Amino acid sequence: MERLGEILASWLYQSRRELKLLWLKHGSLTTNRLSVFIILIFGIVPLTLYFLISGANYSFIQIVSSYLFVTLLFALAILIVITWFESEELFKSNVQGFSFLQLSAPRIDTVFFGFEDDDVKNLLRLVSGLPTEQQIVIRESPKNKQSGNIRFLFTFLDLIVRGGIFRIDTKPNESLNMLISERFTFQNSEINPSTLPSSYSKWCSATQEGNYDDVRKDISKLQLTPMAMLRWAFKNTKVLIS
Repeated sequence: MERLGEILASWLYQSRRELKLLWLKHGSLTTNRLSVFIILIFGIVPLTLYFLISGANYSFIQIVSSYLFVTLLFALAILIVITWFESEELFKSNVQGFSFLQLSAPRIDTVFFGFEDDDVKNLLRLVSGLPTEQQIVIRESPKNKQSGNIRFLFTFLDLIVRGGIFRIDTKPNESLNMLISERFTFQNSEINPSTLPSSYSKWCSATQEGNYDDVRKDISKLQLTPMAMLRWAFKNTKVLIS
């Protein structure tokens, strides 16, 4: 069994190696050409091998029908996959390429965040990849004195964006600035896009020092899923270790 496993592993390695070399050589393959390639390799070739080694007698009509059926089946499967991924890209384009954790409306503490019903509704639309009907207002609230500032918003987004927003690269950072400018606002003033880069840099430094740990913990308890709470605990542990 061990020897068989080694043989199969070697065969799989060689196959993946050849596919990668082919991909590098023909990196400009369009979706249509790639679809034809998949149909040929995984549909037509195996079916041809079956006809060659089966030993059964098939009529010409049966053979042609089989090829047509396999081709249509693979074409339909590829179309479904392409449609799904294209729709995912459209969803991401609504939120500048970010993906969000799912939030539960009953667990969002509107007093803590100062949210009104429309804010909650638009927040749920945002994390679902849907266009918001209006900007989400970040307000000062009696329960949370830090909610009316941009660094609180950075902390909030860091906990609801998959992978977080801490120390992200330049291009995602630009997308983040656009997301904040388009989807959020303060109660008494608009968010100034020109101040976002410097505010983000200061927020990263303060977060690294653990200055927002209490706020992160409060946010996680009030509205996030257990997975987000675990992520907060993990980040908090990294800060302590560093």
